Amino acid sequence: MIYEDLKDKKVLVTGSSSGIGQATAILFARQGCYVGVHYFRTKKGAQKTLKQVKEHSNGTVCGGDLRDEKQAREVVEKFAEAAGGIDILVNNAGTMVDRQSFESATLEYHEDVYATNVRSVFLVTRAALPYLKKSKGAIVNIGSVAGHTGGANGSGMYSGAKAAVATETISMAREFAKYGIRVNSVFPGFIETRFHETYSTPERCKEVAKKTPLGRNGTGEDIANAVLFLAGEAAGFITGEYIAVNGGLYMRA
Repeated sequence: MIYEDLKDKKVLVTGSSSGIGQATAILFARQGCYVGVHYFRTKKGAQKTLKQVKEHSNGTVCGGDLRDEKQAREVVEKFAEAAGGIDILVNNAGTMVDRQSFESATLEYHEDVYATNVRSVFLVTRAALPYLKKSKGAIVNIGSVAGHTGGANGSGMYSGAKAAVATETISMAREFAKYGIRVNSVFPGFIETRFHETYSTPERCKEVAKKTPLGRNGTGEDIANAVLFLAGEAAGFITGEYIAVNGGLYMRA
């Protein structure tokens, strides 16, 4: 689907060297957007994403550790300078880091999970806010269904961090509405990306797919499509909301 209103928008997608972020960056490029491809450690992955972005439009690569205040600000400013502003921010960077139970987890692990998934959203959003005020732009935060369910064994702290992202999305939406900025989120379910290649087994992937009403696990493109909808004029009267993309595995009233 082509969203004509997204053409020429300036879009920064954090954590876009692979998986959901990569799919999102490429899909925005197909709309004719100027795309910021962010990475932390995997520069080669970001360069691969940018190559695919440039098959459709244009963009730039921005590297940095978004847990660090200075680096987060530099990533945002580098992109804004290259693009000429920011219209859309997709806070996608995040990961589970490891599987550790509450009983045996280290404080270092706890702090890393929250810094990676929550602090990064705060730092990037705060740095991007002056540009988004000018454009009356949109923010889409990537949460997780784990923020509702508590996740599987060893992912409790990740689940808590994603629940924080969900709540902060609502708070941001209320605070930024006066600037004409909409803030929403997407909650992925079981999405077959590098994340689950790392933290799940092939057997677990097959098991979840069988339990899912639509009969399969999700893809990065499934999430990217929801992000594009929330970022564009089709969702112009939607803020503080989320879309759960999980094939019906987790339904609610």
